[in-house]
Amino acid sequence: MSWLAGPIIPCCEIAASGTHDLTSFPWVAPLPGSPLMSDLQMILMSIGMSDLNIRYSGGSLMSVINFLAETDALAVLPFSVVFAQRKESRVTVLPYEIPQPSRSLGILRRVSGPRSPAAERFAGHVTTAFENLKHIIKRHENAVVWGR
Repeated sequence: MSWLAGPIIPCCEIAASGTHDLTSFPWVAPLPGSPLMSDLQMILMSIGMSDLNIRYSGGSLMSVINFLAETDALAVLPFSVVFAQRKESRVTVLPYEIPQPSRSLGILRRVSGPRSPAAERFAGHVTTAFENLKHIIKRHENAVVWGR
């Protein structure tokens, strides 16, 4: 997860103000009942925040990005969104660590019986692709320049 802001907000000002001052900014809330909403609530509790000024809620991912880009609102979105938007310069990552639960992906296969060669190739492809993606994301995390 990453804290995101549009280009209107001076990120150095936010970073200097501390996490508790984040409540003074308007927020984009994920859809009710979504895993992102649960994550946002857990994050807020972990940093001692309880209430946010929700200005926009739900909508498609692009509507959230567009809203962030045109306002002074903040949002918490998955790092994959940040990574996908990295060349657009429409949103900015704020330099805050977000406590996150460990998550894992897995491939379920039959223990016994014949396995399809196509399924085995696909599983190998997925495993290799995620291994490569892990290195790309790590390189990007290490190369991120906070702010604009």
